Amino acid sequence: MILLLGAGLFVRSLERLRSLDLGFQKESLLEIVLNPKPGGYDKLDMSSYHKQLLERISSLPGVRSASFSDAAIPSPEAWHDTVSAASTDPSVGTHLMANAETVSPGFFQTLGILLLRGRDFSKTDDEKHPRLAIVNSSLAERLFPAGDAMGKTVRFGFMPDFQNIEIVGIVNVARILDLRDAAAPVIFFSDLQYPSEWGGLIVRTGESPEALAKTVSHEIESLGHEYSLRTRTVAQTIDAGLVEERVTAMLSGFFEALALLLASIGIYGLMSYTVTRRTREIGIRVAVGAQRENVLWLVLRETLALALFGIAIGIPSAITAARLIATMLFGLSPSDLPTIAAVSLLLLLVALFAGYLPARRASAIEPIVALRAE
Repeated sequence: MILLLGAGLFVRSLERLRSLDLGFQKESLLEIVLNPKPGGYDKLDMSSYHKQLLERISSLPGVRSASFSDAAIPSPEAWHDTVSAASTDPSVGTHLMANAETVSPGFFQTLGILLLRGRDFSKTDDEKHPRLAIVNSSLAERLFPAGDAMGKTVRFGFMPDFQNIEIVGIVNVARILDLRDAAAPVIFFSDLQYPSEWGGLIVRTGESPEALAKTVSHEIESLGHEYSLRTRTVAQTIDAGLVEERVTAMLSGFFEALALLLASIGIYGLMSYTVTRRTREIGIRVAVGAQRENVLWLVLRETLALALFGIAIGIPSAITAARLIATMLFGLSPSDLPTIAAVSLLLLLVALFAGYLPARRASAIEPIVALRAE
């Protein structure tokens, strides 16, 4: 029961992570991590270069849209700092820890993130204009619980370039940085105002993303400044981020299967021994009129009692042991009732199957043969 419950919790936790509503459409998304060529960034205007790069990529056949981001998807270790309203005293105002991401215009459209209020970044939002930001609804609600965040000014950290930033849009929450946190506050900055020398492209395709990977990589290298360090779909990146959970579920599932096998062998051996010892008794029962079904139930009843006794001892022990792995679970508690019920039923079925063969053999005993048995 301890092994069964642990494996069941790990498997259900993995399934919950894989079936999450991410808040964006991960299908047909290609992610390209960019890396500079030697001297590729020397005297390069990153804002103008990113505009040129996105125009070239967006014009490729099969590409629906393309955008730039300085953080991979997902990226749990993304840049984060405190966000506060610019109208309050920095020493006493409300400060919230938020993740930050620098993106190009069209980023939310490319990923399919819903724009709730305001507008997206535009190509005219460059370094010559006032600093702008877009926040997700989680940050907007926490930072301005009594009013509308639209048009408000905020500060991010204490660097001079990140003070008096106007909020021009609010987007729906999406698990683009941390898959496990649905309400992580995120603030987005325009790549045209804060050009970044690291990051990658997110490309929405109208066909298989893998089929366009080489074409996109060739187009990037043709500009002579960067090359694609890594190219894969966003779905593959997300699956790679769950490798630890997948390995844990596979290993625990293996030991669960081994435990079930040993339990079934043990019950089968015990009930076979019991039937052999009670051969004369069973023969007498049959001789005085006991039906085959009654004899079958006689043995299965003992098997059921053993299994239920083991389950009754195992459940509290398993719950206690499962508390040690509580931090490794997602959206589940160690005492998750559906998991406990499922593994209990599984153990019960395996036990009954293991006890059925000796029970069937007992129900087929001939009275005369049984009475001659030692």
